Amino acid sequence: MSAFDYLDVYRHYLVRFEENFGNLEFDEIVQHRGQLIQKLRYDEFVVKFSEFKKIEEYLREVMSKGATLNDEINRTYRELSYNVLETPKDFLAL
Repeated sequence: MSAFDYLDVYRHYLVRFEENFGNLEFDEIVQHRGQLIQKLRYDEFVVKFSEFKKIEEYLREVMSKGATLNDEINRTYRELSYNVLETPKDFLAL
């Protein structure tokens, strides 16, 4: 993903964050789906979003092979999805 693509995704993230939680400062913490999260700066967002997408790709591959899902990976994936305000996919339903 290019820097331009990340910038576009980050802009959408900021809009969703403000719609859900108002205009908060970067260090303020809110509760989202039972998790404490904070508004991410661009560089923090890129790291978390990249990790989120890598785990999502890994989970898709694992489930397409009919393998079992690791609980820890699934938990990490859900936490990352909440942090970047993305809806986690249900890989058990694939």
